[in-house]
Amino acid sequence: MKSHNIPSATYRLQLHGDYTFNDLKDILDYLHKLGISTIYASPIFSASPGSMHGYDVTDPHQINPTIGTLDQLRDIKKVLQEKGMNWLQDIVPNHMAFHMSNYRLYDVMERGPLSPYYEYFDIDWQHPSRELSGKLITPVLGKTLEQCVQDGEIKIVNTEEGLAVSYFEQKFPLSISAYDVLQTTLTDSDALPAKSLFDSLYQKATRGIAAKEWEQVKKELYATANKPVLDGIAAKISNDSDLLLQLLQQQYYHLCSWQEADKQINYRRFFTVNELITLSMESQQVFDEYHTFLHSLYREELIQGLRIDHIDGLRDPATYIQRLRVLFGSKCYIIAEKILESEESIPSDWALQGTSGYEFLSFTNHLLTNKTGEHQLEEWYKNQLPEQPAYKDIVNEKKRLILERYMAGEWENLVRYCYTLKLADARTNRDQLKEALALFIVCLPIYRLYPDRFPLDDYAQEIIHTTFARIRAMNRQAESEIGLLEALWEEIPDQERARNRLLFLQRLMQFTGPVTAKGVEDTTFYVYNALLSHNEVGDSPAIEDFTVNTFHQRLTARQQHTPASLNTTATHDTKRGEDGRLRLNMLSLMPDAWKDLVQQWRQRHQPYTNGLTFNDEYFIYQSVISGFPSDSEVTDEYIERLQQYVIKALREAKVNTTWASPEEAYENSATGFIKYLLTDKAQFLTEVRSLIESINKHAFFATLSQTLIKITAPGIPDIYQGCELWDLSYVDPDNRRPVDYATRKQYLDTIIAKEQQNGFFEYLAEHRHLGIEKLFVTWKALNFRRQNADLFLDGDYLPLQTSSSDVVAYARVHRQEWVVVIVPLPGSATASTTVLLPAGAPASWEHIFTGEKLNGEGQLKAAEVLKTFPLGLLKSSV
Repeated sequence: MKSHNIPSATYRLQLHGDYTFNDLKDILDYLHKLGISTIYASPIFSASPGSMHGYDVTDPHQINPTIGTLDQLRDIKKVLQEKGMNWLQDIVPNHMAFHMSNYRLYDVMERGPLSPYYEYFDIDWQHPSRELSGKLITPVLGKTLEQCVQDGEIKIVNTEEGLAVSYFEQKFPLSISAYDVLQTTLTDSDALPAKSLFDSLYQKATRGIAAKEWEQVKKELYATANKPVLDGIAAKISNDSDLLLQLLQQQYYHLCSWQEADKQINYRRFFTVNELITLSMESQQVFDEYHTFLHSLYREELIQGLRIDHIDGLRDPATYIQRLRVLFGSKCYIIAEKILESEESIPSDWALQGTSGYEFLSFTNHLLTNKTGEHQLEEWYKNQLPEQPAYKDIVNEKKRLILERYMAGEWENLVRYCYTLKLADARTNRDQLKEALALFIVCLPIYRLYPDRFPLDDYAQEIIHTTFARIRAMNRQAESEIGLLEALWEEIPDQERARNRLLFLQRLMQFTGPVTAKGVEDTTFYVYNALLSHNEVGDSPAIEDFTVNTFHQRLTARQQHTPASLNTTATHDTKRGEDGRLRLNMLSLMPDAWKDLVQQWRQRHQPYTNGLTFNDEYFIYQSVISGFPSDSEVTDEYIERLQQYVIKALREAKVNTTWASPEEAYENSATGFIKYLLTDKAQFLTEVRSLIESINKHAFFATLSQTLIKITAPGIPDIYQGCELWDLSYVDPDNRRPVDYATRKQYLDTIIAKEQQNGFFEYLAEHRHLGIEKLFVTWKALNFRRQNADLFLDGDYLPLQTSSSDVVAYARVHRQEWVVVIVPLPGSATASTTVLLPAGAPASWEHIFTGEKLNGEGQLKAAEVLKTFPLGLLKSSV
């Protein structure tokens, strides 16, 4: 799908209270000079107090005041227009914050069915449990409701907005359904005015007026109330635990322990995050209301594109995308965050330009790994841990763990929904049906399918066939219920039953994604530690037979189907920095040396591990390699960053400690071991520095190769904030640390000033450790791409044959314009490699990085192309 607003290159920025519109405005000149066409902004709408990421939206109709104002955004627009730049906005249609600053949710909790937002959120008001029937589960307490009341932690308080339920710093609305209990406390004549107040409030509330109007009415009525009387009422209820419990049981919500949501829940969460409640975005009314302000920003040309967060959470993504396209029109650039498995593609009926690019990260990452060495490291790892299951078995085990331990409530809801829709009946064994559902979720080889009509397309039918073959290989006991579940994917003539089947399958699909994401990305990736660089969002250590030809096939398909997808190598969600990842890849070039070194460390450090498992010890060694400072200086700050990262990793693994029940002794063993390692100046640090020096001989060039491929391959290059220099960060929040733009501006200005001087490439090599070469490649290639936008967006992708596997080469061809890209692969010796050019290719070339003129009639010699600079970016010249 064409668009007038397709970027030439995007630059992802994390905006929050510590990095605002004003800060962004200060770097616009720098980004434009760098070659960026489009600001790619994290969510900018009102979010939970203190949010550092913006995905916990509280009001999609307002810009987050901690980030800036609408007028400031308008000022930025003027600067962007002058520079011919655009704005790509990340949006969050799946969920909002479960926080009382979310006034839509607050209104639902206060007025229940009378709230205009009663069906705005994905809440099951007909949940069969006594506590949740007609009430929203509110899992925020540290213990049971009764215990909190008994311990005096929950009180009724009189605030400026009126009476409320208080739990420490949190304030919840007093539901109008509880006014009857309030009335029973009004026995004194002094309290009669309060009775009149509550009567008036109830009458106004039951009119179903708009939330903002209701807030104003409350404010006016409470302003006339007798404060001492209301204080007395609040104190009387708070001091009577029976009365307080009675009042709390009359609310439109059920306060309970945060852990209860893992067992019983009646709203859909984002993954397993209680603090994020999902929306009924399939409703046209909800869609229209949610996007009102966003569309006004687009009409005002403050934004030109949209990135849809977590599209797999939506019940019917195709319909959502179609509505979005109708609302925003064909000129709007729209992409979606979507994890694609190795040979998966986005549905062809989605009216999108493409994805946010994780699949590009995956196949570029595998290209830049020596597969032979990787397999050696994998076999060695398995030999060290003979009791550990195979990777695919760990994935199944951890998906099952997430379902049973953290999403048991959602699992039970799916079973009940199957009966509610009359897809199962009294003859169906409920426990076996539940097991069949679990097996399906565990065995589905992709995140989800998108059933919206019968019959399913061929791809979906193939996936279903594969899934049920896996299921039957694991369990034959529930055959009857497995067969029932399998039949739900088949077309039937009965329209009502067909509709019910689709409703159920769409609901099921809303949970397969979260189970997979939590089971794989957030658990298995911290348990299976063979080579951590492939434990990455969108990537997988299970991809085995990846070759240069595989890489070319992926890029050819990308150009044919989604040429405007982002090419990303680092995001706010990646597990480690793009250059740290490549450092680990380089271990595949030296597997024997790495194995020997780890064995030495393992023996030498055994007295200091304090019960740490080898698997976690090995995770720490790899993490040191991936994130070791580029200047090799170990500071207290770096030690603390690594310690915090490892604690997070151990808790995500859910083996020796968890978020719910941290094992402090084990975590202290890990952090103490890190402290020991990184202050062992006599030996460990000396060995690490020596190893990284060897690694960097390859990693420096691998990261340049990755950068150039990202900028010139089919797709839109995306730079994550700060990654124009070395990115050796760890997972969030580490990868959201402040970026030193003053240094980047200085480096870029120096590069531009020195480029035409003698000794320029010697200067780059001398300052390699600073990331200067990476910045040069980024600047030069992005600006070249911007000058040749049509060639890179619309040009053909032609894989080029080479005389050896030491380089990867391809051409981009548009009309009579040719560009040839030649990059060395890690560990290669390119001296004798020849790149063959197809018939009709030009014979005269200009090297964009060096300015050299080259002649190549039918072939190019890699040694000649790479003699001055280790990358080839050649443009046909007359």
